Amino acid sequence: MRRPEFIARQGRRPTGLLGEIVARIMAHETAAANRVALELLDLQARDQVLEVGFGHGRALAAAADAVTDGFLAGVDHSDIMVRIARSRNAGLLRSGRMELTLGNSEHIPYPDGRFNKAFTVHTIYFWPDPRRQIEEISRVMSDQARLVIGYRPSDDGGLVDEFPASVYAIRSIEEVENLVAGAGLQNVKTTTQRLSSNLLAWTVAVKDRRSGPSRSTPGDAAGVPTKAQ
Repeated sequence: MRRPEFIARQGRRPTGLLGEIVARIMAHETAAANRVALELLDLQARDQVLEVGFGHGRALAAAADAVTDGFLAGVDHSDIMVRIARSRNAGLLRSGRMELTLGNSEHIPYPDGRFNKAFTVHTIYFWPDPRRQIEEISRVMSDQARLVIGYRPSDDGGLVDEFPASVYAIRSIEEVENLVAGAGLQNVKTTTQRLSSNLLAWTVAVKDRRSGPSRSTPGDAAGVPTKAQ
């Protein structure tokens, strides 16, 4: 069943009372996808981690369990999500281990090379120019930094019919891999799993200034740590 457009727009940028309800639903619906993304990041104690579109803030809270001596940051363009995430992570914010910013992923408010791990889940559908967003994320990544993009691909039959095209741009795994490689990232690989009967994909890449762009076969996640759900 196709989601009404006003609900779909809340998924893109929650606002008002309905947005708060959507935020609670999203916290449940995205938990497993976020968990896999964090596993693929292979988090270490001193990592410098960025999440683009942190939403409810649960993924960064979970990341903090592994990143005990590093720094976690997030950028999101929804006032409601920023408020919810800041409330959830109040202790980490006070300690200086985390920073959550209201902002646009086309202009991430951090200097070049600031992070060695970056991730974003269920956001690529909403980017008007995804290559530009990926290039901006790459800008704030250090050499050898890892990026994970989690999403539902159009390879899942019937998915396009569930979401209005006016809000959601559903792309195939190959399209996402081409966008990532086109933005200059290397070792582009994708792993897939079915979660609650839905096909989920996580495209992983590395920023390597010494190599030219490369791309593996879609669905090949060789060398990328993951765990079956």
